[in-house]
Amino acid sequence: MRRIALSMALGVFLAATGAFAQTAPPQNPLRNAYFGDLHVHTSYSLDAYIMGNRNDPRAAYRFGRGEPITLPGNVKSQLAVPLDFMAVTDHDIWLGELALCTDPKSDVYANDFCTAIRNSSTDREASQRTMFALLPPSLKNPSERVAEICGGPDAASGNCYERSKTTWKELQQIANENYQPGKFTTLIGFEWTANLKRFGMLHRNVIFRGTKVPDVVQSAIQLNNTPERLWEWLERDCTGECEVLAIPHNTNFGWGVALDSRNSDGTPFTKEILTRRAKTEPLIEIFQQKGNSECAPGLGTTDEQCGFEQLFQACKEGQHDFCAVASDYVRNALKTGLVLEDQFGVNPFRYGFIADTDTHTSDAGNTEEQGRPTLSGPVNEDAPISKTFPIAMGAFNPGGLAGVWAEENTREAIFDALKRRETFATSGTRARVRFFAGWNYPANLDHQRNLLDIAYRTGVPMGGQLSGPGHTASPKFVVWAAKDPRSANLQRIQIVKGWSKGTETFEKTYDVACSDGLQPAPATHACPSNGATVSLTDCAVTPNKGAAELSTTWTDPEFDPSLHAFYYARVLENPTCRWSTHAALVAKTSIPKSLPATIQERAWSSPIWYEPAAH
Repeated sequence: MRRIALSMALGVFLAATGAFAQTAPPQNPLRNAYFGDLHVHTSYSLDAYIMGNRNDPRAAYRFGRGEPITLPGNVKSQLAVPLDFMAVTDHDIWLGELALCTDPKSDVYANDFCTAIRNSSTDREASQRTMFALLPPSLKNPSERVAEICGGPDAASGNCYERSKTTWKELQQIANENYQPGKFTTLIGFEWTANLKRFGMLHRNVIFRGTKVPDVVQSAIQLNNTPERLWEWLERDCTGECEVLAIPHNTNFGWGVALDSRNSDGTPFTKEILTRRAKTEPLIEIFQQKGNSECAPGLGTTDEQCGFEQLFQACKEGQHDFCAVASDYVRNALKTGLVLEDQFGVNPFRYGFIADTDTHTSDAGNTEEQGRPTLSGPVNEDAPISKTFPIAMGAFNPGGLAGVWAEENTREAIFDALKRRETFATSGTRARVRFFAGWNYPANLDHQRNLLDIAYRTGVPMGGQLSGPGHTASPKFVVWAAKDPRSANLQRIQIVKGWSKGTETFEKTYDVACSDGLQPAPATHACPSNGATVSLTDCAVTPNKGAAELSTTWTDPEFDPSLHAFYYARVLENPTCRWSTHAALVAKTSIPKSLPATIQERAWSSPIWYEPAAH
């Protein structure tokens, strides 16, 4: 199994680096790993433009293919390994405003608002102050446009509405121009930019399967920042050959609303709304440059790994924004979904996992910690971006990557993998993880040469569901992970379990595979330390620690066949230097004490759900 898996990993890596670029590889029924970024902003997004980005969607796609571009600050950048797929997801709101303000032929070009946008500084702090000064007019009343630009406040008519239709067609055309089936997949999409007060977010990345898409984007402004109306619009206007997914992103900015157990306006759930939500949103973005949305310490968990790349502390009494509550986090939503399924017969939080960058500089997939040009410094690492947006720039990270297991690198195959949740997320590394469950797997399946054939034929992959009729013993879970050839060795694999009993929910984390010949302790289910460390003087790591590959076949020692449950795998690399430490060493300044000096990069599989026999 080890030789087969390494050969598979090497093949995927060589394909990604262009070694097989002359001919598209044949379709693989056992599926290949492809890496992408479905959250990319260009100069067509107002906030990106104001921050100095002048790279348009064509430049972003060139960057994703592996070509160099110049980023804000006149910094040249190029991916070490090109992406396999991506989508430009510029903000739906302001598409018309920005296009009008940057078009010398438009009637509003000389307007003071437009002039301020075009003159925004490329200096990071100054440009962000400008951005937050400009944004409130369109946020104070989320159903209105900027009247002085659009000719009136009506969200569904006027100059901005008409111009946004033209820009939407242009975004489609650019995506189609850059699609290279078998080598580089571009998916048509946009970011539906629903906002709460003080910049809390209910954003979704809306991704289409092919070229059949609605003629007009119903923006968050038109739909009054209400996700329920977004799902209704997509159900009504994306039919027939039009297929679509909406992917919630970084719910740590959700101020308790994004994954709450009620509608976004506070009204109770109905089965109709939950069914529509589950149909439209099979995935969620668990990690990106604004941090980790998997889980947070003290908010429904004691899992120490949940402290990874957190932006916010738990809310204090009376605090409602720029802080964390339990319903901001994906793992808690997965647990809540089990209870809701008992109540409504549908689980609206049956999410597969992806990660993205949320780059605003057009550099899709640019996630390496070392030499990250748009997170260079160390300048004011501890200082808030602005009084309105009180987060230190150093708390951000380069972002993550979306992984899929698909038969080939085409729009149809990539989208179908997303839809069936055969996806995984990484914190920016290109580690790969596979996760299966089945009732009759051999006890050593992870070491068998025909692992994949057996796993698919007699069980389900990540994103799937097992039901329990006739079974009382635990299913067998098979997990395999391979390191990123450009990153650190693997330290361990964990399986995270969540379950419900009535209206109560529970969770537990098991270390199931340890590197360096170590074994999880029977009492704690935790791997001993493998001794891997990092030098903070030159970022050198301990040699010969960790593994290129880990795998195991595991059964749940506390399985209860009568209870709803989910399981997902989390793969941890050995520690390495965080980007802020690399930047400090390059600049020969002290390492910021308020930021983690090291990072333990990771990958998450999508969950597998277990349904009791009665369901």
